[in-house]
Amino acid sequence: MVLLYGGILLADKTAKIDDLTNKIKVEKNDTFSQALAHYSMGIIYDRQEQIEKAVAEYREAIKRDPTEPLFHIRLGADMLITGKPDEAFKEFAEAERLSPDNLEVRFLKALAYTSLKKFDDAAKEYSSIIEKDPQSLKALSSLADLYVMQDKMLEAASVYEKLLLTKEGRESIVYFNLGIIYSKLENVDKAIDNFKKAIELEPDYIEAHLALGVLYEIKKDYESAIENYENALKIDPLNKRVYEHIGTVYYEAGKIQDAIHNYELLISLDPKDANSYIDLAYVYIKQKDNEKGIAILTDALTKDVTDKAALYIALGYAFSIDKKFNEAIEQYRKLLTEKPDNAKGHFFLGAAYERNGQRIEAIKSFRRTIEIDPKNAEAYNYLGYMFAEKGENLDEAVELIKKALTIDPENGAYIDSLGWAYFKKGMTDEALRELEKAASIINDDPTITDHLGDVYYKKRMTDKAIGEWKKSLSLDNTQKEVEEKLKKAETNVNSN
Repeated sequence: MVLLYGGILLADKTAKIDDLTNKIKVEKNDTFSQALAHYSMGIIYDRQEQIEKAVAEYREAIKRDPTEPLFHIRLGADMLITGKPDEAFKEFAEAERLSPDNLEVRFLKALAYTSLKKFDDAAKEYSSIIEKDPQSLKALSSLADLYVMQDKMLEAASVYEKLLLTKEGRESIVYFNLGIIYSKLENVDKAIDNFKKAIELEPDYIEAHLALGVLYEIKKDYESAIENYENALKIDPLNKRVYEHIGTVYYEAGKIQDAIHNYELLISLDPKDANSYIDLAYVYIKQKDNEKGIAILTDALTKDVTDKAALYIALGYAFSIDKKFNEAIEQYRKLLTEKPDNAKGHFFLGAAYERNGQRIEAIKSFRRTIEIDPKNAEAYNYLGYMFAEKGENLDEAVELIKKALTIDPENGAYIDSLGWAYFKKGMTDEALRELEKAASIINDDPTITDHLGDVYYKKRMTDKAIGEWKKSLSLDNTQKEVEEKLKKAETNVNSN
């Protein structure tokens, strides 16, 4: 069966060869006997994976009897295997002319069309087979795969549902593949249902348990996610992927010690994987035990790990949380000493410089980030917002933020930056448009609501401004500047 993760596979060229040979009406004609001898030799060479010799034999068979469709089918199949779909298609077309109802020819034609990227024609061939034989597992699964290749998930789901109507099609991998398709369609409930059916048929199907765990994690049903991950670990106690997933879920479920134990196990399974040390450190950091997190990351840097760059960045982040920006800068500089062209290192160094009040150094770091990685949207936005905040280089600020938005058009934070840059330029209508859009995407950000309040106030829409500033303070009540703006606005309203 052709299946989702197997890709489009060529029909087994050696399958049922004896049955196919018996279908040829052996005549006493010497010419035909010679053709059959060459055809048989071609099959032998195919079995020995000597394709060129097999092709030569099939061509000889066709010379002696061009009317036998099977000879053309075998030659076409070899042409397809050797990456010559145009030549393959000619042979299949001739075989179909000689035998119009031969479904095997249609299947191979579909494969040739697929190789030529003529997907609509391939789909028509598979559909014609299914019309003649609704129980054709090969055609149904191949058509489903074809739709998946084109990212036509609705069509793929429909075909897989038909496949499950066949008795032989009710296999665990079919349910699993359908679960994957529904996951891509964001139909979580149907995906879960299909993964469960896959497990019913094959209780030790670890990929299905893992997939179920991921979906329950998305639904924030952490207990069910843990149950499925733990089932997966019963099947394979050393599976790293499961430990990577379950650690996050343990933490989200409030099972902090289980999360810590999980990451410690991961480290013992693969002491060279930097991510396990980082994940373990972050559990402590999130628990406000930065000292322990920093100690874990510092110790990891003394070990033979595969990605020290990630450790330097994580350690710099840990120092930044404690507002130890000089120590953070030191870590990023160490990284860049080893890897001068590491874009992430320059970006985080720029952020640390900016937070440490070293504005000129920050600007240089962000410009270097962009030079190394021209698609780094965060760097464009950060630098643009820095300029906007200070009311400097405002034309460049707008252009930088626009570049960030060409990379990530629906990012609410970047849209807020653009609106703020417009506001600083005195373009209040443009600012209002962008900031309202940003607020519609991210409705719980105190900075966006504060900016929107400023624009409303500038446009003398005082009631709306007051509403936004109140919302901003409800999200973060430590903003003294916002509190002062709100009091001033309320005083003006009351005095009028």
